[in-house]
Amino acid sequence: MLVEMSAGRAGQQGLELLFQRSPSLMAVLEGIDHKIVSANNAFIDLVGKRAQVGKSLADALPDYEQQGIDKILDGVARSGQAFVGHGMSFTVERADGSTERVLVDFVFQPLASSEGQAPSIFIHGSNFTEDPRNDTLRMAHNKVLELAIADAPLESTLSELIRMVESTSCTGVLGSILLLDPDEVHLRVGAAPSLPPEYSAILDGAAIGDCRGSCGTAAYLGAAVFVSDIETDPLWADFKHLPLAYGLRACWSIPILTCGRKVLGTFGMYHREPREPTARDLMLVNLITQTAALVIDRERAKSALQNFTTMNGRSPDYQSSPAAPAN
Repeated sequence: MLVEMSAGRAGQQGLELLFQRSPSLMAVLEGIDHKIVSANNAFIDLVGKRAQVGKSLADALPDYEQQGIDKILDGVARSGQAFVGHGMSFTVERADGSTERVLVDFVFQPLASSEGQAPSIFIHGSNFTEDPRNDTLRMAHNKVLELAIADAPLESTLSELIRMVESTSCTGVLGSILLLDPDEVHLRVGAAPSLPPEYSAILDGAAIGDCRGSCGTAAYLGAAVFVSDIETDPLWADFKHLPLAYGLRACWSIPILTCGRKVLGTFGMYHREPREPTARDLMLVNLITQTAALVIDRERAKSALQNFTTMNGRSPDYQSSPAAPAN
C-alpha cells in the first residue's frame, strides 16, 4: 500500500509538471463566475499578471464582456458542448500597464463533474500572434484541432496531419509519426498511413539508441537526423535490409519535442530515392512537428485531467522487438 501511494504521488507530480511546462495555453475554470483554479506558465505568460488563480477570467481579460467570452463560457457550461474558436482576438495587459491584441486559437471544453461539484471548463489554446505560418499550416492545424475536439482516435488525428503533408509535398514523401513509449526506451507507431503495413509492424516496439536508424537515433539524441541514402549511411548499417526491401531509400527524422525539449516522439519522412531535404521539405517538417506536439500534448493533458484521481503511476508492459531499428 505504501509503495502504491508513493507511485501515485510521483505520478501526480509528473502530471502537474507536464501541465505547467506545456507549450500550449492551458487553464481550468470553475463555477458560474468562471474562476481560474489552475493555469500553466504559457497561459500566464500570454494573459499577463491579471491571470491569477482564484480570480475570475473576467478579471484577467480587459475586454472579456465586449468580446462575448462570458456568453461563450456560459453556453459551454450550459450545453456541455465544447467550443472551438479559430483566430480569436483578445486584449491582454502587459507588466508596464500597456495593452496588446493577441490572436489565439482556443478550445473551451467542459469537464465532467461529480454531484455537488461546480462545473469546470478546460481551456486549451495556441498563440498565433507572431507566427507567420501560411494557409496550409492554418488548414492543417484547424483540421487536426477539430478532430481532437471530436475525440477522434489519436491515430486518426495524426494520420490526417501526415496526409496533409504528403499531399502538399512535391517529392512523394511518405510520413510516419512514432511515439516514445512511457518506458522512454521504445517507439510505438502513432500513425503511418502510407508506409507498407508490414514495415510499420517492424517499427512498432523498436528500441531507440545511437545508430538505430533515423528515428531511433533522432529520439535518442533529441535532434534531427537526415539520412539521404539508407544503403550507405552508417546509422542504418545493421538494419538497411529492412527498408530497402520495401523500396525505401532515404529517411529524415525530426524529434517531436515539448517546450522543455522532452521527446514525445519522432516524425519520419521517407522517400523512394536517395535525396537531400529542400527548403520546402523543412517547412513541412516545421508544420507537422509543432502541430503534432500540440495534439499529443493535448491528448495527454486531457487524459490526465479526466483520470487524475485514479492515476496509479504504472506504465503498460510492452513486448519489444530488439532486432528492429526505430524508424
